[in-house]
Amino acid sequence: MSDKRREVEELRTEIAKLDLGLLQQIEKRAKLSKKIGDARKTLGQQPPVIDRSAMESILGKASGDLPPEAVREIFREIFASCVSLEQPTTVSFCGLEGAFAHAGARSRFGHSAEYIACETVSGALDEVTRQRASYAVVPYETRTDGLMQATISALTASDLKIISCFETVVNLQLASKASSLAEIEKVYAIAKDRAHCQRFLAAELPGAQIIDVKTPAGACQLASTDPRAAAFAHEAVAAQHGLEVLRRNVRDEGDERVRYAIVGTRPSSRTGSDLTALIVSVNDSPGALHEVLKQFAERGVNLTKIQSRPTPGETWQYLFFIEVQGHPTDRNVVGALEEVRRQCKFFKVLGSYQTI
Repeated sequence: MSDKRREVEELRTEIAKLDLGLLQQIEKRAKLSKKIGDARKTLGQQPPVIDRSAMESILGKASGDLPPEAVREIFREIFASCVSLEQPTTVSFCGLEGAFAHAGARSRFGHSAEYIACETVSGALDEVTRQRASYAVVPYETRTDGLMQATISALTASDLKIISCFETVVNLQLASKASSLAEIEKVYAIAKDRAHCQRFLAAELPGAQIIDVKTPAGACQLASTDPRAAAFAHEAVAAQHGLEVLRRNVRDEGDERVRYAIVGTRPSSRTGSDLTALIVSVNDSPGALHEVLKQFAERGVNLTKIQSRPTPGETWQYLFFIEVQGHPTDRNVVGALEEVRRQCKFFKVLGSYQTI
């Protein structure tokens, strides 16, 4: 055996020992999470969301040998898995089984949670309102389209509150048990994913049969039984079915960034790095909106977003979505919100949240 080959083998042996140590440490962390869960049983239901400050502390201590986003993803999965041990829960989400909302929910609530797929945002919120789910995960904003109007409308009509937001990168992978694209004869995909990958299919798999399925999870399940088949899917969903990624990021438009909102029955607690969203409508008079916005400016509250949208059931009447830095219990925000409530025809706080 050459010196270089011997060196590689020794390094692999050392890595194997480190992997075993990592497993032991993760299992030790899981045991502590279970103890936290036992201790919290007397405290009532609390939002089991990832602690952003803990995540940022870990990232700040990283050496840089791994890309920061890789470190974030590794610890996000550990956090989510242990959170689900602290408080197993039921989560509704808007989307298909195995699609990005489902994968995003699992990354926050772990594999031990029970998930309910819903066709609409209103349906996902209704599961929480009817106490069939503790939390809902719904699309909140995209990089290309901005705020999701269906979500804002549903939240405006609901008593539920946004308690957290998280951002995810939406991209599709071609996954299979095959070892190369040349082996692929079939591709399973939902209609939406197929439409997003037309150029890729034409260029890379012109002879493959494209078979429509109802869900990404179903596509992966079918591909897992056929070594000459592949599926368009989120990488985590593909891995659950024993599929390996053959080609990454196959969407014709490239990746998309989406913010999802976690919605619950109780408002979130103050963290010190919060955003607060509210919906208002103002009187039809000159300077009415200016007077509302002035309340935040005078108290040093920074506005991060303002957007108008039609008032449901009314012609040429508008609601304003406003997002500000701070929490409703912050002194300057309290004063601003009280005055805005007094001035507006309609006023509602949709929730406060960190973006993780």
